Amino acid sequence: MNKTERLYAYALRRRVVTSDELGQWAAEELGKDYKYLYTKYIYRLLAQGKLVRVTRGIYAARNLFPTDPYDHPDAPPNKYLVGSKLRERYYLGYHTALELHGCAYSATNSCFVVTLGMDRYQSFKHERLSFESIVSRDVTTEITVENIAGSDVLVSSPSRTFVECSRRLDLCGGLEEVLKSLDGLRGVTRDGLKASLEIYGYDILYRSVGFFLDLMRDESSNYGFVTDDLLDHLRSRSTGTTAYLIRGTPSRLDEGWNIYVPVDMDRMMVGV
Repeated sequence: MNKTERLYAYALRRRVVTSDELGQWAAEELGKDYKYLYTKYIYRLLAQGKLVRVTRGIYAARNLFPTDPYDHPDAPPNKYLVGSKLRERYYLGYHTALELHGCAYSATNSCFVVTLGMDRYQSFKHERLSFESIVSRDVTTEITVENIAGSDVLVSSPSRTFVECSRRLDLCGGLEEVLKSLDGLRGVTRDGLKASLEIYGYDILYRSVGFFLDLMRDESSNYGFVTDDLLDHLRSRSTGTTAYLIRGTPSRLDEGWNIYVPVDMDRMMVGV
């Protein structure tokens, strides 16, 4: 196996590689730097269609000799692996987390990558995939590790995913999608919810989370931990004026949570 083939084999095993990873491979295998590797070998693999440049500093390997019928050479790169390579401090959240926790009601071509403000990147598209930059003040609380194709990927925990779905319905497919997805979300915990809520700490979020928990404990066996004491705790943290779950939508008042919710909630709950 010549050096070009060895490099291709390495990239194929990793599926998605960064310029830093390629530079480390070059130093260990060839005693060379990334610039030499690009000029001598990466450029050749790009020309042969064996590597594809996803964005600056990130490449995806194309399997031109697949043994699995689902591993088509023209399949898009694994969006979770790409998302995990964009920044060192990050996690995959919102609808992407729902997908990785196995409860998303529908699939999308978007990948939501959450970073600190100083690490934000320009959202971009590659083929039919889109990578959306979301900023948070905290990227370490309630974060779990998922193994994707042999690589560790950071994902918001089920508890933080629940809170963030309640916070940004628009990043999770909308209200109806959220209701159906949360119904199947496993692993949410009382302590995890409290820790995730403390990241944001504002009134309407405690009400929104309480409202959704109230619904879910009546609909899903995944929420048996939800007690009246927990709901009362959330109510005690939400003492502000009446607010809307979704502004600009015909709504009715849910007096238990002092929040206006869409009038067609009953229709959305069908099948949940």
